[in-house]
Amino acid sequence: MKKTIGWMSACAVFIVAAPYAVHAAEDATVQKVNAAWDQTFNTGDAKKLAALYDENAVISPGNGKTIKGRADIEKLFDGYFKAGTGNHTTSVVNARRVGNVMYETANWTATVDKDGKKTQYQGVLLKVMTKGSDGQWRTTAHTWNAAQ
Repeated sequence: MKKTIGWMSACAVFIVAAPYAVHAAEDATVQKVNAAWDQTFNTGDAKKLAALYDENAVISPGNGKTIKGRADIEKLFDGYFKAGTGNHTTSVVNARRVGNVMYETANWTATVDKDGKKTQYQGVLLKVMTKGSDGQWRTTAHTWNAAQ
């Protein structure tokens, strides 16, 4: 009887704790992907940044429009870099993974340096990523808002 109660107690702890362990692993994976994205963004290389997106990714930069495909994503970010945007950070609010699909809600910050004047921006983003057959996570959908 004591063994049965012990096993039941251990199972109950596992059942209660398991979702949190999975969530922590999801957060760690998305934080790793975000760190690579932020690092690439902060180099100012729009081509390398666009390569982190799926070939047919769709993004909406918070202006009510959408952009589809790496070539147009590269053009968008190139414009940001030419305008002096850099120092991007991402902070995960929530992340979930289902198989080879992961999505996140996060806070972001960036700085625009124009004519020696630095302006800080921040906002919230929603991103969907898929894991390719090569093991790499690529963004398939990305939208964000911004507030100065």
